[in-house]
Amino acid sequence: MGKCSASSGSDPSDNKHEQKLQAVLLTDTFSDAFHPITFEPYSAVGGDGATSADAAAKGRERPLALCPLNNVPLLHHTIGFLQGSGVEELFLLCSSGADALEEYVRSYAGGGKASGNNGQGGGDGGGATDNKIVWSSKLTITTLRFTDCKNVGDALRELDRRNVIKSDPFVLMQGDVVTNVDLREAMEGHKRRRKEDSAAIMTVLLQEVGGWGLDDDDDDDGDGAADENAMENPNAPDNRPRRRNHQLPPLRSSTDDLLLALDATHDNRILLWDSKPRNSTSSIPTIFFQENSSAITLTRNHLDVGIDVCSPDVLARFSDEFDYRELRSQFVANCVAEEEVGLQSRIFGHITKRGEYSGRMGDPRRYHRVSMDLLRRWCYPLVPDNYGHCENGWCSSSYVMERHFVYRASWGKRSHVGRSTRLIGPLLIGPDSSIGERCSLQRSVLGPNCTLIDNCTIKDSHLWGNVLVEEDAWLHGVVVCEGAIIRKGAVVERGCVIGRGCVVGEGIHLKEFTRVTCAAEVEGDDEYSGFDDSSSSGSEMELSSSDGSDSGDEDASEDSYEKVKSSEDVIADVALEKMADLNIATITNYEIVGKDGLGRVYVPSPQDDYDSDDEEEEAQTAAMELMKTQSIGYEMTLIYRKWLKLQVEDVDDGFSLDAMDSDSDDADAMGDGWANDAPVGAGATGNNSNDHLDSDGMQIAGRQRGVDVVRELRDICLDHEMSTPVENLRIELNSFKFSQNATYANCCQGATMAVVEKILEEMGGESISPAKLVASLKKMLEYWGPLFQSLCIGTGEEKAIIRSLENMALGGSGAGSPSRSAGVLGKEPAFRFLLQTLHDREIVNEEAIFEWAAERREESRDSPTSTLFWQQPTQDFLEWLEQDSGSSSEEEDSDGSEEDGD
Repeated sequence: MGKCSASSGSDPSDNKHEQKLQAVLLTDTFSDAFHPITFEPYSAVGGDGATSADAAAKGRERPLALCPLNNVPLLHHTIGFLQGSGVEELFLLCSSGADALEEYVRSYAGGGKASGNNGQGGGDGGGATDNKIVWSSKLTITTLRFTDCKNVGDALRELDRRNVIKSDPFVLMQGDVVTNVDLREAMEGHKRRRKEDSAAIMTVLLQEVGGWGLDDDDDDDGDGAADENAMENPNAPDNRPRRRNHQLPPLRSSTDDLLLALDATHDNRILLWDSKPRNSTSSIPTIFFQENSSAITLTRNHLDVGIDVCSPDVLARFSDEFDYRELRSQFVANCVAEEEVGLQSRIFGHITKRGEYSGRMGDPRRYHRVSMDLLRRWCYPLVPDNYGHCENGWCSSSYVMERHFVYRASWGKRSHVGRSTRLIGPLLIGPDSSIGERCSLQRSVLGPNCTLIDNCTIKDSHLWGNVLVEEDAWLHGVVVCEGAIIRKGAVVERGCVIGRGCVVGEGIHLKEFTRVTCAAEVEGDDEYSGFDDSSSSGSEMELSSSDGSDSGDEDASEDSYEKVKSSEDVIADVALEKMADLNIATITNYEIVGKDGLGRVYVPSPQDDYDSDDEEEEAQTAAMELMKTQSIGYEMTLIYRKWLKLQVEDVDDGFSLDAMDSDSDDADAMGDGWANDAPVGAGATGNNSNDHLDSDGMQIAGRQRGVDVVRELRDICLDHEMSTPVENLRIELNSFKFSQNATYANCCQGATMAVVEKILEEMGGESISPAKLVASLKKMLEYWGPLFQSLCIGTGEEKAIIRSLENMALGGSGAGSPSRSAGVLGKEPAFRFLLQTLHDREIVNEEAIFEWAAERREESRDSPTSTLFWQQPTQDFLEWLEQDSGSSSEEEDSDGSEEDGD
């Protein structure tokens, strides 16, 4: 049973009973976006900091596939997805970190090693060997070592030479993909097209996510040119966000600007694939318009999922065209552009369905976003409380979800959290972790055995395990690898990466986008070392002797240990015990990490496009800028403007940034009545035909013209059967939110309108008193309450709920008949009872109610929107709420005073 060729004419389904579905996983992304993390050696959780000798070991590097995503290696998620999709034989293509990958697979496999080298292909193949391991009764995994491969093209050519792919089709998957898509429909579609046309060799999975969007900030003085220098660099420290800043959808790469041409009449055949942002123009052969006269769609709203359903002919094409290095920008782009009918290889797109999630964590910025998406349960069932169980290590993950997407480990030694610590989800706390008093954690992930002493602030950060953060430290948008220490009072700004075993010294302010590592320098053909050139200067960087490092770190660890022990309710930490023995002879940037710090600054290598001596400075600047765009917290406005300049500078069509700004200024004259959450009396007309426009009158990226997102979200909620889990509805709302670039506030509005309409429908024609209304609402919230709590990630969403009720009570476009909703909700004291019920059920908190009240208090008392606010029952409730909030604060203050006295 050999390869199926395009000319064989054989039907793959004839041998279906003999074939096992095979998949190929490209574990190497051939990118330096995660450097220097991927320089460091892999070791199982709980391992000590890396030594320079370990880091230099070939094959022991940590590949991206073994980086933890929400405390589980990405590879484990990927294997689970492929096994659930029916894959029976998986091939891991390993270029770097082959030993580490094989060790991981063997350690957590349910069976054992089935065979050594199977002898396929023979030869060195760049040091190619393979090992087959039984992962489970339904899946075997074979690691293929292609250590000399420098790009995807080399790896696929070597795979073709080995002749191990037998199934038609097979699945080709990138190693940075996280998804819950159902591959069955894509597989069936590919098989059907392949049977009808032997030239249909590939199906690319696509997800609609939207293009560039505009933010809502308006700090301008009205002339459109104020503070022009600040507009020039939004990533400068302390720079305020500005109006008309263009935001890249968070799941998109900063290096891709994908333009597609799809023929919807022929199963979404791809006629154009252009992902190069530097291209000012793109071309489609005219013959395609002759063949497909009706429906060729140009779109920039799709994300490359990173999964392909392929026939073995794809591998043969790579072998024939030895100059193909890239799968997308070269192979796919050239195949779809072929005009000669007899030479065409047809590639089709399969667009994922609503409710399916796909994300790629190819750089730290997208890694953080995918992590938060998983914690928000957008990729259900791939959620922390649904993780599979293994015997030990990272995979032994079982979590319990608490309120507001806060997950805490339910296995091993349960984490300790101080009573005065504030937890704001999405948040995941691993086992055996200890968090002191008066800390603040928000949108972050803590691995196992992490210790945070008092007054720490952790936001948008990832601590991978055995990490110590001492008191008064501040981390925002940081990846901290295993065994690292952040000393007392240190400030680590957005985009920083702290490598395994590194130490940020006491009181150090680490500037944004700094990456620190203890890994050894990478040896290669390039003379550029990849680390700070100042390492050769003895005044700036010193070689720490073994004795010096040992004594200094031992004293520091003992001091920190005493602080942890003296902190009440904080468990003595494993991280300190491991770091006490850390002994790394390395070059350290003491002026960067402090006198008591450890680690050197990583500087990215220049790209191949800039290899001449004359362009060395330009090359280094470009490499640094690329690294920043791939870091957590980077604002993408500069990237957009750079791309736009490249794309329009040679095109004289009257379009420019100035014209764009003037158009936006014209839109400002229209007022802000476009806001879809404004009450009727605030200027909203109830006609949302312009719901696709933002507050500047500009087209919202990814939003279809004429689509009223709030009404659509309401209809989704109304169509939902309450006999099914509310989790299903949450997934459907999130999917629609993605497809139309909507917000959580829009989801809250739609859900609120649906709940009120359901209440009115249940009551039928009977008279509805405020008491009956509240009783029905309480009954509804028993089912809908968890949905609202998951959608309300801040006060903005909670205020959207209040405004929706207010809008319907004032006769705006809402539930059922506007007049009836106004008659029921606007009758005293109905609105007060609704507010109080939502507050009692913890749907809206005091802060949101007080902010809403402050906005209404500033309006004229005769304003229609202030009618409900000035109702006496509403005023009584606000007065009671203020008194209750004040008494609670006094009790907390008195409790704190008593504890200080003790």
